[in-house]
Amino acid sequence: MSEVAQLSNSEQPSKNNKLHVDIYVPLGVCACQWETFMNSVFQALTEYKDLVQFETKNLQSDEARALNLHGNSIVVDGEKIITSAYAFKNKLPDLLKEKGLI
Repeated sequence: MSEVAQLSNSEQPSKNNKLHVDIYVPLGVCACQWETFMNSVFQALTEYKDLVQFETKNLQSDEARALNLHGNSIVVDGEKIITSAYAFKNKLPDLLKEKGLI
C-alpha cells in the first residue's frame, strides 16, 4: 500500500478553517507498540499547532475498519491516508498550503 492514499468524496468530512488530522493507533494494546509513531506525529504537528485540529482514535474501531486501516495511520481532512510518520512530516507543509493555511 502506498504511504499516502486518497479516499472517495463520500468519505470526506465537512471542511473547517483548520487541517483536521485523525491519528489511528491500537489503543487497546501496550503504548510501547505505538508511542514512537505518536511521538513522531506530534513532533511534526507541534510547529503547526495553531493550524491543525487533531484527534487520536482507536485503530481497532469500526471507523478504522470502514476506512480499511490496517496499521498506524493518519487521516488528513478525511481525504488522505498516510501510514508513515516520516511521510506525514514531509507532506504536512504541502497539505497546509493546499488548504490555504500557510
